[in-house]
Amino acid sequence: MESDALLTIGTLSARTGVAISAIRFYERKELITSVRTDAGHRRFHRSVIRRLSVIVVCQRLGYSLTEIHDRLAELPSDRTPDDADWSALAGDFRGEIDDRIERLLTLRDHLDGCIGCGCVSLDVCMLYNPDDAASELGPGPRYLMGETSADLPRPDRPPKSVTPTTEDNSMNEQLWHLAQINIGRLKYPVDDPRSADFMDNLDPINELAEQSPGFVWRLQDESGNATAIRAFDDETILPNLTVWESIESLKDYVFKSDHARFVRRRREWFEPMDDLPVLTMWWVRAGHIPTLVEAKERIDHLVEHGPTAHAFSFRPTFGPPSHPEAT
Repeated sequence: MESDALLTIGTLSARTGVAISAIRFYERKELITSVRTDAGHRRFHRSVIRRLSVIVVCQRLGYSLTEIHDRLAELPSDRTPDDADWSALAGDFRGEIDDRIERLLTLRDHLDGCIGCGCVSLDVCMLYNPDDAASELGPGPRYLMGETSADLPRPDRPPKSVTPTTEDNSMNEQLWHLAQINIGRLKYPVDDPRSADFMDNLDPINELAEQSPGFVWRLQDESGNATAIRAFDDETILPNLTVWESIESLKDYVFKSDHARFVRRRREWFEPMDDLPVLTMWWVRAGHIPTLVEAKERIDHLVEHGPTAHAFSFRPTFGPPSHPEAT
């Protein structure tokens, strides 16, 4: 290698913006290499400029020096890396960078809530982490790390013990079903391309609901969904009215099925709602089909009085009325 093809450490620092001390550090970590002159001075090949650029960018993306070392070790050591070598290296990074971008976008979209509790709150986050279920996935902010409530373990439920008390309660629950309405203020029209992913997944998610244990009924028109039905003065509010056998069956569908992925993506399609509750639940006699007028009355009651047996959400919940004649 001719000496005039080599760069001094000062020139390399000026070309890359990397401090001389950092260049020496990277060399000690075997991320870059140098040759020595007869006088013992460091000299670097021009290709080190590109290596240093990769190191700097990867560190800013959060890669450890060990990870960077392992990637750079894939480059040839007996010759100057060519475009094909760098392209292969970029391909290795691309998938990992895409994953990091997705995680950063998730973090950005949930900075106002999830970053504050990290999926460890017992009381705050009833939508993403009911009953602190995310703790079953391990320590730390599991949902921000890319997991969802659909990843939660679903052990077989043990059989209920039969005692006079539980038998009476079971019989009472059979007399009542759980009605629920969840609403959302759509950001864009249903035919807007930005709503396409939501609209395209309505049919499979509705089908998933119908196949879920405990499902009883859902509101729909001739299209098979309820996106054309309007029940509020605000035409952008979409209703989803369903009936379930129990609170547990609704929770399992919302948080432990593939539906959970779309709960987490809600903010892509719907505006935050401070004026109305997203979810309202109440008990109805088995066989009763709730109307939107009835649902709106329950929403109004929840807004005015907070959670009561007449209208509530997941925190707190209320059991079915004790007697069939109760209203």
